[in-house]
Amino acid sequence: MRTTVTLSLALFAAAAIAQCPFDPTVTPNNLILCPNTQDVLTTQVYDSYQWYKDGSSIPGAIAQTLTVDAFTDAGSMFSVEATLNGCTEMSPSVLVDGWLFLPPYVIHGGAAELYTDSMGIAHYCSGDTVLLIFSFTENVQWTNTGSPIPGATNDTLIVLTSGSYTVSGAPAMCPNSITPLGLTIPIVFDPPIQPVITQNGNQLCASPAGVSYQWTFNGTALLVDQICINAGGMGSYVVDVTYNPGCSVPSAPFLVTSVPNTSATPWLVRPMPADEFVTITASSGAVVGDWQLLDLTGRVVRRGKGNGTASLSVRTADLPTGRYWFSPKDSRPLAVSVVH
Repeated sequence: MRTTVTLSLALFAAAAIAQCPFDPTVTPNNLILCPNTQDVLTTQVYDSYQWYKDGSSIPGAIAQTLTVDAFTDAGSMFSVEATLNGCTEMSPSVLVDGWLFLPPYVIHGGAAELYTDSMGIAHYCSGDTVLLIFSFTENVQWTNTGSPIPGATNDTLIVLTSGSYTVSGAPAMCPNSITPLGLTIPIVFDPPIQPVITQNGNQLCASPAGVSYQWTFNGTALLVDQICINAGGMGSYVVDVTYNPGCSVPSAPFLVTSVPNTSATPWLVRPMPADEFVTITASSGAVVGDWQLLDLTGRVVRRGKGNGTASLSVRTADLPTGRYWFSPKDSRPLAVSVVH
């Protein structure tokens, strides 16, 4: 029994003598490299060194430091074998990792695209706002036809004019890893088409023709979707035409100053000129239906409904001196002069 104890103590003493009195370590122990970058691993000061990658010695890597590269070394384990006073000890292994990012890309926002032509160019309507949103957020620079856009260093670019746009930038984790988008984004803003209203007798028509029409009379929408309409009274007409493909703006106001007589009922206007009031009288029948009093621009300054009697009175005291038109429903307009 004594022999066994003595032998065990001897083996323990031999092991204690064989273990080095130092423990080398590698710093940093959590290195993550950005794309296309390098960094340095280091250990403490010893007499000599041998670096290992994934368990295999690295030829010539016998310095206190080791340079590692994102392209060749990311994802590998590194350790160092250090010797001091003839005793050699291996460090724990550390992982050298690398950031991986999706390729840069741009998404569109804002106005809807009008159409894409045969060259793949996106078209929008003049006056629309297009947003280009970059996937990277750091060191961003947008360009148009190859020239940097002053102040365009945000991940979102507001586009209002035609051009050929591209961008470069870096992800937030690696702000110095600047990468170009690698393609250009052509955008064209088409000028709008403004229809013109022409009159032929009692008929008003829009030109050029489109696919749908919205007419208004004195600011009120008419429930008609036709290229031509019959003027129902004196006043201002506007048409908004939809073109496909194409952009449109409403026509300029078209003022109708006379329409054919559609009623056999004669009308009298007294006094002429009017000051505070003007009286409209139907010589036979009664004044019924809606009516409007328009100025020479077609703007409605009075409106009302016939009371079913032979005459009605319209206040003119607060109207500026000038020529007006009394326009009863389904009847020709009547000239009204106001003088104060």
